[in-house]
Amino acid sequence: MADTKSQVFAAITDPTRREILKLLGESDGVTAGEIARHFPTITRAAVSAHLRVLRTADLVEEERRGQFRHYRLGPNRADEVLQFLISVYAHDLDEFLGKG
Repeated sequence: MADTKSQVFAAITDPTRREILKLLGESDGVTAGEIARHFPTITRAAVSAHLRVLRTADLVEEERRGQFRHYRLGPNRADEVLQFLISVYAHDLDEFLGKG
């Protein structure tokens, strides 16, 4: 399996996927159709592809209820990503805080 951090970074590089994450962050669960209605300029197949990338990165969870799939935010990956960025930019952060 690929590095989870790499999958998360790859997933959030796309602006549509970031918008999907924002949408899910504002709800307790949304169907794929409801998500697609927020993006009238792209096809439902494209929305499904974006959701697949987000699921693979563990950013989104999917639950089947009858014939519908409901999506919600998955496990919190923000802390892992933020810790990585802090480790990369620690020197700059120390400089900013006057510790360098």
